Amino acid sequence: MLPLLLLGLALQEASPVPAPAPAPAPQLPRYAGAELLLREYLVLAAVDARGRRPFRPDAVLARHLVRAGSPAPQFGQRVRGETGEAEWSARTAGEDGRVGDVAWAYARVESDAARVVLARLAGASTLFVNGEPHTGDLYGYGFGGVPVALVEGPNELFVTGVRGAFRLDLAPCEEGLLVADWDVTAPTLTVGEAGRLDLGLLVWNASLAPVPELAVELLEGGGAFEMAPRKEPGLVPLGQLKLALFLSPHRGARLERPGELVLRLRISGHPDGRAVEHSLKLSVRPPDALAVRTRVSELDGSVQEYAVLPPRGLARERSYGIVLSLHGAGVGCAGQAGSYAPKEDFWIVAPTNRRPFGFDWQDWGRLDAYETLAVARHLPGTWQAPVFLTGHSMGGHGTWHLAANDPDTFAAIAPSAGWRSFDSYGGRPEGARRELWHAADAASRTEELLANLAQLPTYVLHGEADDNVPASEGHAMVAALRAAGAEPRSHFEPGAGHWWDDASDAPGAACLDWPGFFELFRGLSASSAAPRALDWTSVDPGVDAQHHWVSVEQPQRYGALFRVRARASADGRRLELATDNVRRLALTRPRGWEPEPPIEAFQLDGQAFAADFGADYLRVGERWSVVPRGADDEEKSAQRSGPLKRAFGREFWLLVPTMGTAEENAAALQRARHDAETWWYRGNGVAVIKEDRQLSATSLAYTIGRNLILYGNATINCAWSLVVPPEYPLEIRRGQARLGAREWEGEALGALAVGARREGGLFAVLGSSGPEADRAAVSLALFVSGVGYPDYVVYGPEVLAQGDGGVRAAGFLDHRWQLAAEPEARGR
Repeated sequence: MLPLLLLGLALQEASPVPAPAPAPAPQLPRYAGAELLLREYLVLAAVDARGRRPFRPDAVLARHLVRAGSPAPQFGQRVRGETGEAEWSARTAGEDGRVGDVAWAYARVESDAARVVLARLAGASTLFVNGEPHTGDLYGYGFGGVPVALVEGPNELFVTGVRGAFRLDLAPCEEGLLVADWDVTAPTLTVGEAGRLDLGLLVWNASLAPVPELAVELLEGGGAFEMAPRKEPGLVPLGQLKLALFLSPHRGARLERPGELVLRLRISGHPDGRAVEHSLKLSVRPPDALAVRTRVSELDGSVQEYAVLPPRGLARERSYGIVLSLHGAGVGCAGQAGSYAPKEDFWIVAPTNRRPFGFDWQDWGRLDAYETLAVARHLPGTWQAPVFLTGHSMGGHGTWHLAANDPDTFAAIAPSAGWRSFDSYGGRPEGARRELWHAADAASRTEELLANLAQLPTYVLHGEADDNVPASEGHAMVAALRAAGAEPRSHFEPGAGHWWDDASDAPGAACLDWPGFFELFRGLSASSAAPRALDWTSVDPGVDAQHHWVSVEQPQRYGALFRVRARASADGRRLELATDNVRRLALTRPRGWEPEPPIEAFQLDGQAFAADFGADYLRVGERWSVVPRGADDEEKSAQRSGPLKRAFGREFWLLVPTMGTAEENAAALQRARHDAETWWYRGNGVAVIKEDRQLSATSLAYTIGRNLILYGNATINCAWSLVVPPEYPLEIRRGQARLGAREWEGEALGALAVGARREGGLFAVLGSSGPEADRAAVSLALFVSGVGYPDYVVYGPEVLAQGDGGVRAAGFLDHRWQLAAEPEARGR
């Protein structure tokens, strides 16, 4: 039976077919300052496939949310998408407010006044409030909501990206600054230690007034810590920032006993003049206990956590190996490290992938693992220690992924219940430009990097009855490694599922703390001698640029694998190298060869050279020549190249326009704010939003090396001319886009691009020729692992109906950031 509320909603809306005169409409759910659980919805089953793809059709987004003033859904209205047709139907949520098995849901709420409220959406990725997108608590972390703006009168709400079932309620919040105590990044403290304390604290601007600058003070440091008052970037209306705070120990202060330490902070800066105070409680643990520690990420300046389990009977005069252990989906780093019994000879180090779900240990998750490893190398007794890599489930995949893309960092690997790649586990949708998108995410293609994996001692563990990651994933990798000439060890536990333990009472979970792993690890030791023969494949220098004594700065063709095979003569005096798709490389003098060889000469693809370890070798056409070390600043390099996702690093800023119409500026700001929210939610990250006019020719000096992300277009964003070099081949303006000699016109064109800033670092364009393109951009998957965007893409509004078919042009730029000589992937 149709609920009375939704019957009234349906009859209020214009109907596409003749209908009886509507009955008097019942009152809408009313928000008057108290908590409101939404229970009455119109819902729609999926009519479009989702999946890991850069551009996906979305009939609901196109019909109701892209154009300002679009009509609301109606009861019984049919919607056709790429996979089928469905109609909007009425649904009453259960007593707990949960609604399941839907792709979209729509509701209306009457507010007695214009106000900011907390929208608490659990189990879905995206909430639209009067057309503005906000991030939901997709994974059920228990986060306390995001501030949203209600207008006086009716408000339209859409929910999408549902993971099983969702629940939505609106709760009051005091307008101004809001400290979100449900998302704090903080370490546990250790008795006897008092070093720098790094904290991450989430602050929202729960108002429609901009906050020019935040001021943070430490009021109480628990008798152990102090912090000078500091200024932090301001907040746009409804914006958030995960503050990175650094506290110093008082001189001579030591934490004497286990227990609890309380800190008290004050945050101010809102135009209303009010400050908020917040207390944090930190646990103090014995020195031999599992500990959560924090560090600062070079990607965005955020504070990230990791866990360490010290060796049993830690003695600072002895050496220990490092076991880098990667967690599964939904597991925290402390839970991962706590799945082991302490070892006498290893530190267990568990990075966090930036969140318990994070990025599948790809993209920024992979970089999180490396940043954690760099810190772990300073643990007692680990100087030049061998590093062993392991993980379970998603972490088992991460083990394959990291090792395939960097085989010389790890002494051995041990994936447990690991899946190979997105193409074997779950699959990625097909499309007109499938190969191009996959080339932009080539690090995902584990099977194409088997030659790298075959070099590593490996132990594969899997439960034969695993109903989450099939045991066929483990069997396939064992077979592939054997076919590549490797001899992996393996064990497939009969009858065991995804997470399992054995019958012993030993601490630690058997599917992770497997004795065979540590037998393998203990049988190996770090070698200071570089190998005399190499066979190395990399997807691009930005992922892996060096393998022992060979480094590659540039391939000939971006978006394609490159390979180097090398060997030394028996006496070590001569080298032979053969390359595929390599444009610029260098050699470092191999270490540890006995006797130390005076390398005199080498052959590079058949050309003879005297050995020069201070130069680069550059290939033009079929000939190599000796050139000075280091690529030109205007060229791509291992440190500065595409594809697009690489722009989200180097403490990037999001630059929004102020020179457009009110609608243009608002649409670009809403897009940037949603990107910042998504980056925070998925990656525990910091994304600072700044207005274009805050950047000037004189202030560019303060952004040297920083990545800058431009929204809007060159007509309305005055930072464009300061950031994008005039020779860059792509430009998007109001109503038009240009790529080289090609031009397109339209009010809903989009452009994605990455390039090099003259001041160092990268710039990226998340561009639009008009507000409709900004509103449609919520369908992009910028922060989804397994999805790749190349150096540039120009697309039209057709992507919401045709997916790849709406892409006008896409491809990789050459080493000088110009259109490649060969034709790029073209659309219409």
